[in-house]
Amino acid sequence: MGLGINFWMFLSQSFVFLVLLVVLARYAFPLLTKTLDQRENTIREGVENADKAKRDLAEAEKRVEALLDQARRDAQESLAKATQAAEHVRRDIELDAQARARDIMSQAERRIQQEVAQARSQLRQEVAELAIQAAEHVVGSSMDSTTSRKLVSEFVSQSREVP
Repeated sequence: MGLGINFWMFLSQSFVFLVLLVVLARYAFPLLTKTLDQRENTIREGVENADKAKRDLAEAEKRVEALLDQARRDAQESLAKATQAAEHVRRDIELDAQARARDIMSQAERRIQQEVAQARSQLRQEVAELAIQAAEHVVGSSMDSTTSRKLVSEFVSQSREVP
């Protein structure tokens, strides 16, 4: 009793402490340990899920980038094909226009040649008539048709030689 400690009180408090420790160790600590383990597992799963989500996101970003690259390549290819098709159509139109122009020119040349031939024919007829009239005038009488035609033929032959 020199220190002011009551032995029986100390012994009873020690006994209550040990009983409380046994009860807590048997019932409360396992529940706390189980709860802490569950919490640890939940946190670990959350971290693993977050890591998996990051990996999935990175993979998805790679796939999106690959799809965008493919879409760009496809767009460039489509643009190139469209440009080639437009160039082909332009060339076809140009060739068609040139062919039409050649046709128009050849038709115009044929018409001109026909008109020149027709004009020459008319000129020959007029020259022949003038020659017959001049011959009748010079001779003073009408010639028969055989003689006239013979003279006209000779005159036309000679006029062909003269440009």
